[in-house]
Order: sequence, then structure tokens, then C-alpha cells
Amino acid sequence: MQQTTGQALEVRLSAYIDGELGDAERAELDALLARDEDAKIVLEKLKAGSAFGNKAFEDFLHDPVPLALVRQIKQGSGINPRSERVATANLPARTVRIWPRALAAAMALLLLGGAAGYLAGSAHYAAEPESTASVRPWIDEIADYHRIYSRQKEHLVEAPASDGPTIETWLASSVGVGFKTPDLASKGLTFEGARLLVVDGKPVGQLVYRDREGDIYAICFLKRGDTPQTDQFREDIRDNLGLVSWQKGDASLVVVGPSADAGLRELAEAVAASI
Repeated sequence: MQQTTGQALEVRLSAYIDGELGDAERAELDALLARDEDAKIVLEKLKAGSAFGNKAFEDFLHDPVPLALVRQIKQGSGINPRSERVATANLPARTVRIWPRALAAAMALLLLGGAAGYLAGSAHYAAEPESTASVRPWIDEIADYHRIYSRQKEHLVEAPASDGPTIETWLASSVGVGFKTPDLASKGLTFEGARLLVVDGKPVGQLVYRDREGDIYAICFLKRGDTPQTDQFREDIRDNLGLVSWQKGDASLVVVGPSADAGLRELAEAVAASI
């Protein structure tokens, strides 16, 4: 049990909420709360802040991880986890127990500020052109396709790589987009073959590759004359998949691969230059 007599009221009430006080000190605070309205208000604020912060932190844990953060983790941040654990272990016991509540309160303030920004920006997003908003379903469906087909052993592709130029003729006539199958051997990828998919009622060409570890990568493209021309690459992440998409002429393209691949953006740039 903790002894908080003489410390700030917030610290004492925090220990009170956590059930860390002895019977004598708990009885003392019970008596204080019974007669002091200000102390009772502080207690309710601490309870509300803790509940809100815990909920916010739980929601945060379920948010998609940005691809840039995945890259930083993959490449290393320079932080020594062992030294971090040692530093935490040397903190006073009470400090270690209190800091999660402080973190929760800080996150609550951050989320409140973010909410204001969201409300201010929502009008802007509502006014975005329909063509921009339509990118997300196309990316989502490609991720769903890849997650299913990449697990296939015997039927990974419809047309094997041995079909060669036939694949280009078949997909170009089906999708309405001319292309050249990229040679990605320098990137450690072997061409496995191709598939024909359908997204939003439109045919989509898919070129499938495998790396040395057996991970599956894909280049997907469809004809979208309603999408503005842009040379910018857009990076998305869907669970364990990373996607880098761009627009070239009247075609929308995306490279799909493991989200842990720190070179996915560079791979997409190489594909854009050769396809």
C-alpha cells in the first residue's frame, strides 16, 4: 500500500482511485470527500479523464499504422529498447504507476484539439472531387484481392510467366491500357505471371512477382480517364500490406507488397519508369 499523506490532492486521489491506499488513509479521504465539494469535483475529473484517456488510447491502438512509421521501425530509430527498460526500472514505484494516467490526460487534450481541426477541415474534404474520393475503394479492393490470391500455391496466377508477350496482349486488350511487363530482377523479384481482376465493374490487370523470401508482390492497373493526371505517389497501408499508387495518363496503377518492406516506394518508382 502507498503512503501519500502530505502530497498533492490529485496524487492522493489518483492512488485512491487505483485502490493503492491503506485503510486509514482511505478513511481519511472518504471523510474529506464527504465534506469537501471541491475535492469531490477533483475526484470526478480524475475518473472521467482516466476513462476518456483509456478509451482514446484503445482506439489509437486500432488505427492503421502509417507506412512511413513502418519504414522507421524497419530501418531502426536509434533508440535502445534495453536502455529504455532500464530507465523505467529506475523510476520510483509511484511515478511508474502514475505516468499512464498522465499520458491518458495528455492524449485526451491532444484528441480534443484534433477534433477541432477535424471539424474545421471536414468541409474541405466534403468538397473534394468525386474522382479523388473514389481512389480509396479501388485501393481497398486491390488489397482484398492480394490478400486472397497471394496465399494460393497451385493457382497463384491465371497466365504463367512462360506465356511471355501473350500476357501483355491479353491484358492490354482486356483493360484498355498498353504496358510493358517490368523486369524487376534487380529488385530481387521474379515474375510469376498475371491475372485479370474486376474493380467497380472495370477490368484490372495484375502482374505478380515473388521475392527471395517467398513474399508476393503485385502491380495492378486499370483505365480511369476521369482521374486527374499527377506524378505524385500515394502511400497507403492496409493491415500487413503496403500500397503505393499513382496516375499515368489515363491509367491508375498501384504496387502492393508487405508493409514491412522499407523499399516499397522505390520499387513503385522503378515500376513507373519501366511499365
